[in-house]
Amino acid sequence: MKKIIISHKNGLTYAAILIGGELETFYSSGDEARLVGNIYKGRVQNFLPGMRAAFIDIGRDRNVFVQTKEKFSIGQSVLIQVEKEAVGTKGARATLNISLAGRVLIFLPTLNYIGVSGKIRGEERQRLHALAKKIRPKDTGLIVRTAAEGCDENILLEDLVALQKLWSRIFERYSKRKPPALLYNDNDLLEKILREDFTPDTEIIVDNVKIHRRLVELVPDAKIIFYEGSAQIFESFGIAEEIANLNKRELSLPSGGQIVIDKTEALTAIDVNTGKFIGRTNFDETILKTNLEAAELILKQLRLRDLGGIIIVDFIDMKSDSDKNFLMNFLRERARRDRNKTKIIDMTPLGLVEITRHSS
Repeated sequence: MKKIIISHKNGLTYAAILIGGELETFYSSGDEARLVGNIYKGRVQNFLPGMRAAFIDIGRDRNVFVQTKEKFSIGQSVLIQVEKEAVGTKGARATLNISLAGRVLIFLPTLNYIGVSGKIRGEERQRLHALAKKIRPKDTGLIVRTAAEGCDENILLEDLVALQKLWSRIFERYSKRKPPALLYNDNDLLEKILREDFTPDTEIIVDNVKIHRRLVELVPDAKIIFYEGSAQIFESFGIAEEIANLNKRELSLPSGGQIVIDKTEALTAIDVNTGKFIGRTNFDETILKTNLEAAELILKQLRLRDLGGIIIVDFIDMKSDSDKNFLMNFLRERARRDRNKTKIIDMTPLGLVEITRHSS
């Protein structure tokens, strides 16, 4: 059973998504400082035709970067959506192709395209593709999300109508406001949780009266429980320590090894160490067991910390090709559990595994 646990303290809101009692996703209201998903009416500050690049003022400390084949003039207004956060000295990256995510669909008002989640296969994929083609407004695009599996045309239409209304409001703001201006904030925490994680059988437990009241207004038919326990809500569900670990660089493995996570401007590097674990039979067993434990923990941390881009994992070297193949198959199987697109590339002769992941 899925549970959404929401806590509010010191002016911040936190939410944990539990499936079968296990922590699957974690959010904090600090995420509202994120730019990804936000839509702006920006002003072109600089345009480099040779690089096909524009730098756009959106009213923040740094301009955002847009790769484009279009020709811009300095001072021109432009509608953009942020697709990658700023990292280090690199500013945020944006796109001219707007996408609005609903519960079962993603609406692409500026693209002529139809797509279906890669996690939906076979006849169901064909059925949903045909439905998307049928309901799609002319000269726009639709992507059918994984949550649409098993849904009928009415559910898709309901989501589409809501997204079209949202797009109309955004475009109206664009026509009326002077740049730079924020037209749409995609990081309202409660709305994001309800869109991404809520299903009719989900139980929501919250320890704040105002948030409880708002949730009842947003989803009046949902099972929403006000938490009145004496212990801190995350402690009562046994996830407080795991949440605290999300800020740690070093994390222990069950057998005594550890992983070390370092985030740089270009990529995230993760190192796997055996620690004190020496195995019961032989050294090869020790290495494989530690690498498998590390793989499980790494993929979960990528999801919980919402790490994206290029991730390089330095696993402990393995001599056996069968052990290497076992680890790679294990990684690929576990990566399918991530609702964000996660690809396990390959292992180099030095035991480095490249992973690419789309952050939220």
